[in-house]
Amino acid sequence: MENLKLLLKLFFLPNSAMSEIMDKGSWVFAAVLVLLVSMLFFATINTKLDKVYRIPDFGEFYQPNFNNVDEDSPATRKEYEKSADAYGKAMAERQKILLIGDYFFNLFSFEPGKFFQPLLSLSIFYIPVLILLMCLFGSVGNFGIVLRRDYGTLAVCSLMAWGAAHLPFAMAGIFLYSQAIWPSIYLGMWVASSILFGILMVAALRTVFGTNYNVAIIVTGIAWPALSLGTFIFQHISPWLFSPFLLFYAFIYLGGFLSGEARGFGNAFRQRRNFKRFLQNSTVNPKDADAHVQLGLIYMQRRQESMAREHFEKAIRIDENEIDANYEMGKINRGKGNLQEALNNFSIVVEQNDKHALSEVWREIGVTYFSAHMLAEACDALEKFVHRRSADVEGLYYLGKVLKAQGEKEKAKEMFERAINSAQTAPDFRRGTVKQWSKLAKKEI
Repeated sequence: MENLKLLLKLFFLPNSAMSEIMDKGSWVFAAVLVLLVSMLFFATINTKLDKVYRIPDFGEFYQPNFNNVDEDSPATRKEYEKSADAYGKAMAERQKILLIGDYFFNLFSFEPGKFFQPLLSLSIFYIPVLILLMCLFGSVGNFGIVLRRDYGTLAVCSLMAWGAAHLPFAMAGIFLYSQAIWPSIYLGMWVASSILFGILMVAALRTVFGTNYNVAIIVTGIAWPALSLGTFIFQHISPWLFSPFLLFYAFIYLGGFLSGEARGFGNAFRQRRNFKRFLQNSTVNPKDADAHVQLGLIYMQRRQESMAREHFEKAIRIDENEIDANYEMGKINRGKGNLQEALNNFSIVVEQNDKHALSEVWREIGVTYFSAHMLAEACDALEKFVHRRSADVEGLYYLGKVLKAQGEKEKAKEMFERAINSAQTAPDFRRGTVKQWSKLAKKEI
């Protein structure tokens, strides 16, 4: 019942629903959902589309019995010519996909009997490709480590997203199946389901990896050929896919490895859930501020700022001097434009430890003063930060902005150039996060 609620919530609050799916969603439910929805979708939408747009096979028109007829006889040639005319007429009368025509079938298929392909393509091709692209564009870490850590979580979110995206159109297909409507309407439903799946996958990537909208949209767009790759491969291997001999040898040679990897994916998925559950249980203690801080950090990573703020505020109510909660609330208040509240939060942090978060609290203070047009205070804070973290690209960029606003153009240019050089020499895993500040610095020169 819980998973059904999460499925419905995807249509109204996709980001919040994805977060709850990470904590409560069932892979078994999601896999069964995809199978059931794909069966309905393929039996209705795909059946109608296959009937209209399918490329006929010549063997459907020409089926001679060479056991009884000489293949060089006039009767055989006449039959062949008749079949060729019928085939040509069928090819001429069939409708084609708008704009791209039959090139469409190089990437996709409407075959109604391939209802199992979405589950296999998503699990074997699409999800690993998403993780690979996130490692390349989102700088989320090493591919092997991220694959083991996040495959199970992303799999549940992706399968639920596919089921939710195609379910309304599968239901509409059942209702419209006996109606005489234009094939383009069915094609529009097919396209709309794919677009809705893409939108939900953007929410999934933002929630699972904490990435921004730009990266999530780019990765979702680039990853779609992985589904086409799955369709292409299954067209060639599906006749042997369930061969008893193939399954037997796969179990003998790969059974241990595959079961070990599956346990690794499952264990990582369960550990993440158990950690969240442990923290939620810890919040029952009215004096445990740290549990609220950790939950707030989890929600911040998932781009759910309102939930994060709620937990940080609870932590501060328990302990008004809680250093991590005040630091995070300062960043949230600055982002909301509540600059004085942000400075109040940061002042509590520096009173306890002026090197908190590797001294990044001073960068946050400097940016807050800069936003308030208090240039002298901003310059002092940012100079202190840059003195301690001389290679921090963001700090150098903001110090350059402050100096430029003060009329110190040469010093500002020096800071921007240092920011660009620091970005260029940053380690590979950091380049994705500092790239935006380097671009902004180049615009200022």
